[in-house]
Amino acid sequence: MKFLYPLAKRFIAGHNFESAIPVISKLIWDGYDITIDYLGELSKTEEDCQKAWQQYVDIIEYYGTLHIPIDISIKPTQLGLLLDKTDCHVRLIDLVAKAYEHGLTIRLDMEGSAVTQDTIDLCLKLHKDYPNIGIALQANLYRTEQDLTYMMEKGVSVRLVKGAYKEDIDIAYQRKDLLYDIFLKQALRLVSDRCRTYYHYKNDTSPIPSIGTHDEPLIDDILGYLNRFNIAKDDLFIEMLYGIRRDLSSSLKKQGYCVRLYVPFGEDWLPYTLRRLREFKNLKFVFTNIIKEFFSGH
Repeated sequence: MKFLYPLAKRFIAGHNFESAIPVISKLIWDGYDITIDYLGELSKTEEDCQKAWQQYVDIIEYYGTLHIPIDISIKPTQLGLLLDKTDCHVRLIDLVAKAYEHGLTIRLDMEGSAVTQDTIDLCLKLHKDYPNIGIALQANLYRTEQDLTYMMEKGVSVRLVKGAYKEDIDIAYQRKDLLYDIFLKQALRLVSDRCRTYYHYKNDTSPIPSIGTHDEPLIDDILGYLNRFNIAKDDLFIEMLYGIRRDLSSSLKKQGYCVRLYVPFGEDWLPYTLRRLREFKNLKFVFTNIIKEFFSGH
């Protein structure tokens, strides 16, 4: 499947950290905020967990030494959540502590609903001592409304995403139009909470929320809310996957909005690439946006 690598390079920064550094450096130079993801999840052996841990140590030490304030995304199952929760916690607290010393942030990616509660528990436990840890929440889950409230009360930084995992109707919204409204409502709650705690209560530690989506109408609705209530552009991060809608991310950045790119790298690039292309709908989405970028000059 090596013939797919040229296409994969659109979505990943490199097959290893060394090859990813120049790509990430250029994105930072171009004015983007960055969250780095070392590809891989569901580690099956202790060796896999240790390898992932070491890679994240290298990332932290590299950017920490350069004093570049990146964000790092970690999937708990990559550090052994499904093998041994205690060992996973030990590895994670070590990484969060190292990142804290260097002024970097760690964000726990949310995986399937089977590990949602464990991921939240890990985040809350670590956040008591390390405010540099945040979490992603999936708007499609029924429980997220309550989880979001709790995270805001605790001052945890949240990245809101629609949710990429197929979940049962018993626990997740299925209708796209309904999910649009749910996501918008939750996104505006995050922005409003940021304004309330930061400006009204003068809480300088109030986290800046992140909205992860490529849905342009949804982004327009959220930014319209910011403009209508004179909310500063830097009170929100708009997160997008590296390689998707580069025209839109560039346009938003030029307008002065804070755009954070989710930049993956690693030898496990094939599954990630296939996830981008697996369904015809996704394939159509990718090529449609490649065409859009071509005509916009990106």
